[in-house]
Amino acid sequence: MPLYTFALEDGERPVEDETALWFADRDRALDHAHNVVDELMKGRELQTRSWRLDVYEDGRRVEEVPFARIDRTLDHLHPALRTAVEHSYDTMRSFREAMSAARTTVRESRALVALSRGKPYLATEAGQPTIRTSLPDLDHGNRRRGTGRRRGES
Repeated sequence: MPLYTFALEDGERPVEDETALWFADRDRALDHAHNVVDELMKGRELQTRSWRLDVYEDGRRVEEVPFARIDRTLDHLHPALRTAVEHSYDTMRSFREAMSAARTTVRESRALVALSRGKPYLATEAGQPTIRTSLPDLDHGNRRRGTGRRRGES
């Protein structure tokens, strides 16, 4: 039986599932995801319509469940209009994700400048370090970690 985890994407900070669930098959996991979305949205459709629940099977994302797709308050709309509304909420979430990433970059830049000048800086926000402790490996493994030198260099 595959192990399933879930991540809530609201456009600001992803909320990762701390526990995993075993389901006999993907259809049951998706049913569970739809039930979770229904429960989270109940009475707050307008505020949560741009959210998305990602479903992971053994650590690999297998499905994205946009809340707008499940939102029953949109059932009265013509199918073409409903599709346009769903797309607009996806776009809104993507925009919020980009703005959140930009704010994070500005916050980190300010912290790095303050640190370089020996000034106090914001160390964490929402439990996350302001300054990343590791950068993505953009050189695809051609450098030895932590040395700044290419493999084979002394």
